[in-house]
Amino acid sequence: MALKISCIQSDIIAQKPVENRAHLDNLINKISNDNDLIILPETFTTGFPADPDSFAEDENGDTISWIRENARKKDCVICGSIITVSGNKYFNSFIWMYPDGSYKMYNKRHPFKMGGEKDISAGNELHIFDLKGWKIRPFVCYDLRFPVWSRNRYQNGNFDYDVAIFTANWPAQKSYIWNQLLAARAIENIAYVIGVNRIGTDHNNIPYKGETKVIDFKGKVLAQALDNSETVLEVVLDKDIQQDFRNYFVAAYDWDYFTLNID
Repeated sequence: MALKISCIQSDIIAQKPVENRAHLDNLINKISNDNDLIILPETFTTGFPADPDSFAEDENGDTISWIRENARKKDCVICGSIITVSGNKYFNSFIWMYPDGSYKMYNKRHPFKMGGEKDISAGNELHIFDLKGWKIRPFVCYDLRFPVWSRNRYQNGNFDYDVAIFTANWPAQKSYIWNQLLAARAIENIAYVIGVNRIGTDHNNIPYKGETKVIDFKGKVLAQALDNSETVLEVVLDKDIQQDFRNYFVAAYDWDYFTLNID
């Protein structure tokens, strides 16, 4: 069972949602129409961090409508994170938009408060998104540093997820950590891991070089975008190969069982 994915490694114009959506339109239009999933970086309309008072959107916002239209046009799921508002709270929300216009949302569990997300509330729910028989778990950037939150489970012969997606604005100076943790998450969870990061320099003069990549369940890099290059990284995942490995290397039988308490 195959899953065709396109990862967009793009520059982001700081705090310019209209310009960023127009720029991403051009990149998305160049992607073939036989994809199952298109992944955008974290806070792809504003860059990171973004002032939630100025840029947070609700479910009727321009960006939700924009994602919906592109998912319909490309006939595939499109996902990425934006700043949202719900009641009196702000979130860094991973939007998962189906081509029929319905969508699901994961709120970043670990806001990067030391990096400017002090007004962003923490999400408290893990999610699984289903796509063509694949179980996909979303995460956002700083979540990558928290292995308990991203831990896969194996119960009654079933894994919680097959693919983990980390959409990010991960600075170039922390490149080593990005690469090591993505591989670790793949190996320890026997899952494909996809990390989609931006390039360019943000409004705080912090550089990003991308290193968008897809890693298999053994920690091997299947595909990686060129550093500092705006590009669309395409890859096809094979579930049968993953399942064969899971059947052969049955480490999941020995995984520890635990209860995750969320405040």
